Amino acid sequence: MKRDVEMYKLKVYTIKKLKALQRLIEENQQKDWLTVNEVIEDFNISRKTFDRLREKGLKVSQPKRNGKILVERREIVNFLNR
Repeated sequence: MKRDVEMYKLKVYTIKKLKALQRLIEENQQKDWLTVNEVIEDFNISRKTFDRLREKGLKVSQPKRNGKILVERREIVNFLNR
């Protein structure tokens, strides 16, 4: 009986975690602009690789001098597919 309760708790915990991950994925897919850290995480690249992509022509937006660097999601996807 105790084992059944533990298994049930584990299933509930797993379902909650999966739903939270699904919400996180949906939120990230809806974002049009990504920060550098989000690009690095989402596309599994290093900061050095990101800087090289910028040197090769990846278009970024930096509204303020020394401010956040933003990249449009479709821009980086198109750039990486070339």
